[in-house]
Amino acid sequence: MSWFIKICYGVVAVGLLGMLMACSDPATKDNGNSEKVLYFDLPSYFQKEIDSLKKLDPMVDKTVAKDEQEETKKLKIKDWEAEFASFKNIDLNKSAYADFIQVDSSDNLLEYSFNDPKSDLSCVRIELDGTGNPKVITVQRDVKNNLYHTSEFLMYEKGKYYIVEKNQDVKVMGANKYKVQGHFGS
Repeated sequence: MSWFIKICYGVVAVGLLGMLMACSDPATKDNGNSEKVLYFDLPSYFQKEIDSLKKLDPMVDKTVAKDEQEETKKLKIKDWEAEFASFKNIDLNKSAYADFIQVDSSDNLLEYSFNDPKSDLSCVRIELDGTGNPKVITVQRDVKNNLYHTSEFLMYEKGKYYIVEKNQDVKVMGANKYKVQGHFGS
């Protein structure tokens, strides 16, 4: 075989390889932990928010409620990692959710619903602003087993407020309702 034909085969092979790589799922990317990211990366997003809030150190009108008791204070949050732990722990790319996520999207909304009755997540909605960045994120979780039932609702509107609401019914101890709400000061 002549050198010309070998070069042609080489060019064709490289071209085919390039086309195969170009046809890969553009929504899939590497998050740096050798895991593929197929869906919106909430842990990374909330880590960036945490880092930003640490730098800004805003005043927060924080309301904490347990059942019927409620208290509101104006304060600076000392530990944003702890404050946003519930948000940061929502990872749509966990292997446990693989094959069970249904995605519905429009120009300014991503909605993830879960069709596995054993899944702790019910729905994740991400409303996008005009530039395609998250504006409002809501999460609904529901965990049931023989000992307890917990429903959790999370909501975050960038630069405005966050809500963590949890209803828990433990068989021996009864029902409890918790709510933490923070409004960012001006």
